Amino acid sequence: MPLEDHNALLKSVSRSFYLSMRLLPAGMRETVSLGYLLARLSDTVADASGIESSERLELLNSIRLLIEGSATSVEGLERVALSLEHPGEAALLKRQADLFSWYQSIDPANREHLSEVILTIIHGQTWDATCLEEKGIVVCEKSEDLLRYTYWVAGCVGEFWTKVGFTNLGRNFAAPELAEEMLISGRKLGQALQLVNILRDLHEDLPAGRCYLPRAEMIEAGWTPGKPVAAAIGEPVFKRWASKCEEFLEAGDTYSRQVNCMRARLCTRLPKILARKTLSKLELAGFEAVISRRIKVPRSTVWQSFVEAFLF
Repeated sequence: MPLEDHNALLKSVSRSFYLSMRLLPAGMRETVSLGYLLARLSDTVADASGIESSERLELLNSIRLLIEGSATSVEGLERVALSLEHPGEAALLKRQADLFSWYQSIDPANREHLSEVILTIIHGQTWDATCLEEKGIVVCEKSEDLLRYTYWVAGCVGEFWTKVGFTNLGRNFAAPELAEEMLISGRKLGQALQLVNILRDLHEDLPAGRCYLPRAEMIEAGWTPGKPVAAAIGEPVFKRWASKCEEFLEAGDTYSRQVNCMRARLCTRLPKILARKTLSKLELAGFEAVISRRIKVPRSTVWQSFVEAFLF
């Protein structure tokens, strides 16, 4: 896929991520960009509302087989694209052949990193869809389930980022002796970003019959399965997981300090700053507000965060 084509595709599905990718050093940019597009493709399928759950699972499995090398194409993505309202996501599904051709052209070391992260993400998306189908509103039974899920769909991305950095930049990315430590802190940073998304999206997920807050903790707080999640019940569980976000975001601070490459450090620091600002707004608003409306940082805060990341 020509450079200008994948830049346009990136821009159509994530303007902020597109800006970050343009700042990445050339050695990381192609692999990370393709990783994002492949993950966004499977995520679009996993979230598609116009198809049955069984079909979503079948399509996710087909994408998995293609990444593993057991298939050459995924049938049905073009039809799903017709049901999507987001033009960028529709274009992404229609360009599947170009994406997978690009994936096959990547050098073996980076393709291995791509395969590992995309297969892990698809495993998490498949688990999510299957559990929701089987268990109803509450996807996660215990805290361990939520932590494992956030690893599958986001923590593994922190590991991927680290491996791609060391593979392509070596010591210019970070000191080799820090690699194992950075795999752990990178994983926690990815999990923190996903946890912030989960808390922020409660106002959409709960009315849609989906909740990632652990069932055991909700019951301990006084919730009765089958009943709406009242503010007084959800507040302590919400606070517990907001605190876990803070803990994991601290690991993100450590990670950023260990990155030598200024461009890679900037791209690592920016989402972490935005996540912390979003989390602060959620905590300030409180659980009752979080479950009733969307709370997000304004555009001005995004640009302010960009400056903070640059000066870090």
